[in-house]
Amino acid sequence: MASNEVQPDEVGAEPVSISEPKVRRALASLKRELTDEELASPGVQKLLLDLLQRAEEENVALKRFRDKYYESDKQKGILEEKLKRRVALEVISTAGVAVGAAAIVYAPVAWAHEPGGAILLGFGLILTIGGVAAKGIRP
Repeated sequence: MASNEVQPDEVGAEPVSISEPKVRRALASLKRELTDEELASPGVQKLLLDLLQRAEEENVALKRFRDKYYESDKQKGILEEKLKRRVALEVISTAGVAVGAAAIVYAPVAWAHEPGGAILLGFGLILTIGGVAAKGIRP
């Protein structure tokens, strides 16, 4: 898969491509400077006020998106930390079950040495039960 392809974050989500705003090329070469006479015209004043109002409304909308971005960025950090703890608990749990199972399997061999077999069996049972119980813990 190419690195420039857009992947949706959730199942069923539509990818959104961010594109540059469209520029009105037909108006790009027009003279932008206004004389005092042109500024005194009521039509020009109304047009400028309308453009100013649109820019202010867009600014308010963009501020809401900025606030939502910071809120979701903070939530993302919290969830990443929870995931790290969950992965660490999963590793510890799996290691406990594996070592406990190995100790239980080796216990009959060590049973010939009187206290060693019982200790190994007890140690294996404790680790195995502890590892299985740790899987049920939700951080």
